[in-house]
Amino acid sequence: MPKITAAEIQKILTTDGRTKLFKEKLRKLGYVKDAKEVSKVMEKTADFAMMSDGGNKKVARAVAKSKSEKELLKKLEKISTMSGGKYSEAQEDEVIDRAIDAFNSKAQGMQLRPDANMLMQLRKFADTKKDSEVRTDDMKKIKVKHKDAIKVHDVLMSVKAPIRDKYTRLLQKDSKSFKKTFKDILKIAS
Repeated sequence: MPKITAAEIQKILTTDGRTKLFKEKLRKLGYVKDAKEVSKVMEKTADFAMMSDGGNKKVARAVAKSKSEKELLKKLEKISTMSGGKYSEAQEDEVIDRAIDAFNSKAQGMQLRPDANMLMQLRKFADTKKDSEVRTDDMKKIKVKHKDAIKVHDVLMSVKAPIRDKYTRLLQKDSKSFKKTFKDILKIAS
């Protein structure tokens, strides 16, 4: 096994330091994308209704870097004009709504898992045939009756996908909006 000389150790140490400084300069200049913040946003909301994954990542990056809703809307407008209109769907209402929801979201942990989806949680009630709990994005558990959950699930499945998605997001957002939306859907079902 060859011995490492002091000169080689010094070279390794200075190279690492230079690389670190170089990466910091790139980050300050904006050439390096903040992957950790973007991945946190993507964990909360995987799909922003953009046509491509690249578009979804651009919206997630805008959500991660924005400090206010107004700034987010400006960034979405800028994205919509990028690449000669390649991401023009960034100005659609659905994309804007999902981006604002992700910006205001207090979701904790991984929301991409299928069992975190509210429709899946409501669908489980048909299998278990007993009262149970559902978990919202704010990690609160709410007790739900078996019959009510099946009624709400059936009503949601009977409407068109965009409307279903809107109500599913309201149900999943937090415990307060879950209770309000759940009661409203139950009134319609009865």
